[in-house]
Amino acid sequence: MQKEQKELYSYLSFFNLREPPFSLVPSPSFFFPAKAHLESIEVLAFSLNQGSLISVLTGEPGLGKTQVVLTLISKLSEEIKPLYIFNPALKPEEFFKALFKELGLAEISHTLTKDEVLKKLKDFLKENPSSKKYILVIDEAQLLPDETLEELRLITNLNEGNEIKFQILLSGQTSLSERLKKPEHAPLRQRISVWEILRPLEKEEILSYLWFRIKQVSDNPELILEKKIEKTLYKWTKGVPRLINKLMDRSLFIAYVRRDKTIRKKYLKEAKKTFLDGLLEA
Repeated sequence: MQKEQKELYSYLSFFNLREPPFSLVPSPSFFFPAKAHLESIEVLAFSLNQGSLISVLTGEPGLGKTQVVLTLISKLSEEIKPLYIFNPALKPEEFFKALFKELGLAEISHTLTKDEVLKKLKDFLKENPSSKKYILVIDEAQLLPDETLEELRLITNLNEGNEIKFQILLSGQTSLSERLKKPEHAPLRQRISVWEILRPLEKEEILSYLWFRIKQVSDNPELILEKKIEKTLYKWTKGVPRLINKLMDRSLFIAYVRRDKTIRKKYLKEAKKTFLDGLLEA
């Protein structure tokens, strides 16, 4: 076992944890039911289940947009099949290739015109059972090129009448909002049914958030949180979950090195100093 693996194992066993409680990797199992997050999920789920063409979720980095999207998808009707574009910085030709791959369609020939590509998509949707629906999920959507954003508008035209078979969910940073508000994107903007803006955790939610994460990875955690540690966390993170996770992850390791099962405010301060300028940003 390598030294890093031994350190991780010792760190976890010291606090009686199965895995690190403040990992930065999004997972539905770590979804904390914060007021702002629940509100966004409720609104977006209702909109999508009602057949909205395009729904948008925006927010500052580190607020948990990906976590919200993963949880949202798990709550949608089973008739809605999610499709994912993992690399949104795609030109239109690359975008349609990725979409066809997600749908299980044959690779697009470079000789096909845009009209022919859209016709193939429309024929595919017609051949599916009437109950089958798709939702295209694009995370980090602020990276979409302008010309690809325009293609999204054309895709929504594949729906006919009241039968909505293809929906789009865009999730991105606040720069996505700025781009969508440009005059050239007015036709696309008109197809947006719901536009949710995610907010940070409230100060009163932080302590519950910490224990929620810890108890997700241990039935009997052997650690103590120093009194009022949540106030220090809020002061430095303003309730941004990713920043909370960064500080807490480092603080737990510092406590482990000190062989101290209490996570103290002084460890938070020490952890904060170990981040170079900018590294504590979400």
